[in-house]
Amino acid sequence: MDSELSAWFEAEGLLRYTITGDEYGDVVELVRGPLVALGARDDEFVEAPHPDTTGFQGKPLREMSMEEYNQFLFLWLEQAVIAGDVRCANCGKRILSGDDLPDPDTWDAIFIEKEIVAWMLVHFDCKRWLAKKLKGVHPFDLEPREPPHYDLSRIEVPPLPANDGLEDEVSTNGTGGQGSEV
Repeated sequence: MDSELSAWFEAEGLLRYTITGDEYGDVVELVRGPLVALGARDDEFVEAPHPDTTGFQGKPLREMSMEEYNQFLFLWLEQAVIAGDVRCANCGKRILSGDDLPDPDTWDAIFIEKEIVAWMLVHFDCKRWLAKKLKGVHPFDLEPREPPHYDLSRIEVPPLPANDGLEDEVSTNGTGGQGSEV
């Protein structure tokens, strides 16, 4: 993760830290930024992408609020879905794009801010089981990869809705559902 993105995540309180030591007195501090789950397995986590490297037409990172970063990330996730690169964070079934999906295939984008900070996509029917699946998952147990590159330069950035107290909730799949926090 580059230093600008790391500093932005630190300012937002999204970095996680751990300190380890050994019997020789060596102390190591590890820092982990937010992750994106592209599937249900531990090896499907990637680092959160930097909007300035994607052609994103919204504000540059240094001017973004958390709500604006969420908007960027959910647009990025939509491109990952279109590319066929995303599976449900709970069941592992491929997330499909489209507005008129059958009920079992409808999905939601969620943001988790607990021991692990992560964005992920999950089928509506899988949401209730996700908290149990993520219990005890720590970012330092994972080895995230670099995020895939998706070109957002041709994606129109819709205006954010008026702040009505739901600033962490953004729907991206056109089903009328709201993004949520687990």
